[in-house]
Amino acid sequence: YADGFATRVAVLRPESRGSVTLASADPRTPPRIVQNFLATDTDRRTLRAGLRLAREVGQQPALRPFIEAETAPGPDAWSDAGLDAHIATTGISVHHPMGTCRMGGEDSDTGAVVDAELRVRGTEGLRVVDASVMPDLIGANINAAVIMIAEKAADLIRGCTPLAPAAV
Repeated sequence: YADGFATRVAVLRPESRGSVTLASADPRTPPRIVQNFLATDTDRRTLRAGLRLAREVGQQPALRPFIEAETAPGPDAWSDAGLDAHIATTGISVHHPMGTCRMGGEDSDTGAVVDAELRVRGTEGLRVVDASVMPDLIGANINAAVIMIAEKAADLIRGCTPLAPAAV
């Protein structure tokens, strides 16, 4: 690789939503997963604005001595169409899907699959302990939140008394 640096722009709170549905009644058939990335204008505008901001940072005097040329998306790709083409060919997911089996506290919350103790509603002896229970997005990598969910589930399963709320 040639010397250089790169920036990565990410949409931390996307509006676009995907889905996971059954493909058949056969439990051996993989589910149908539609990730639906960049389905909204807001998500696409957010990425374009992020790319433009990253370029502005790269053009600051402190970085100029280190930049011979922009290799991607290229110095002429400032238009929405040019940036969209770059996003379409280079965009990736950091693959942290979540929220397909969301948790809810009230029985009246018909969209919730698991209760506040991670038990699957309508079943006995089954809990879900992963990112799918997260009811909403966080503006960061989900790793720490998933670890917290797992630690809480371990306490619930072992029957540990919850800690008192902290006064912050």
